[in-house]
Amino acid sequence: MMIKVGMELILELDRENNTETFKAKIADYSENKIYITYPIGSESQRVIFLLKEEELFASFTDKETGNAYLFRTKVLGQVKNKIPLLTLFFPDDDQLMRIQRREFVRVKTGLDASLKIAGKYFPTVTEDISAGGCSVVNRHLHIKKGELGEVLLVLPFSSKDYLYLNITCRVVRNFEKNGVNLVSLQFLNLSNQDQQQLIRYTFEKQLEYRKRGVNEII
Repeated sequence: MMIKVGMELILELDRENNTETFKAKIADYSENKIYITYPIGSESQRVIFLLKEEELFASFTDKETGNAYLFRTKVLGQVKNKIPLLTLFFPDDDQLMRIQRREFVRVKTGLDASLKIAGKYFPTVTEDISAGGCSVVNRHLHIKKGELGEVLLVLPFSSKDYLYLNITCRVVRNFEKNGVNLVSLQFLNLSNQDQQQLIRYTFEKQLEYRKRGVNEII
């Protein structure tokens, strides 16, 4: 297992369309179970009490590799120990979703895209993109924060070649910009090859904008 005792766990809980973030420590683990300290709000610094069977997202960082991973989990129960602990479901390692780093350069660009959420396809265009995620126009306001899906992107390169990428993603934010409703997507489980293609594309866009004397880097 990738997790270790003492590792920090970031929990995201969505209650009544309000997402809260909490931190906890992993106190112990066994097959498909992790035992954590009671979560404390990142902003409120207050302990949150989770209900049995309540579902949430959790993430952690492997310090040896620097990779961050995300997984769906739910509360399995409580354990009375020297300190009270919560028991969460932990999936097999092959079910963990690797999170792309957010510090990649992001450029504004309108690419053809198709977002698949809950089995439905939503044709759209991007507002901006990086090798870690993108924002797309949201013409369907019922897309919810935290949902998992796939986004199909069409990357046009200066060589006149077109590359189609189908990427697992998660909705991390719904917001409005200049009167347009947008959805921010975080890329998950991106292969090194696809990541390099995205870096290449954003690099080409940077060169193009510099030649035109405009600044479209975010």
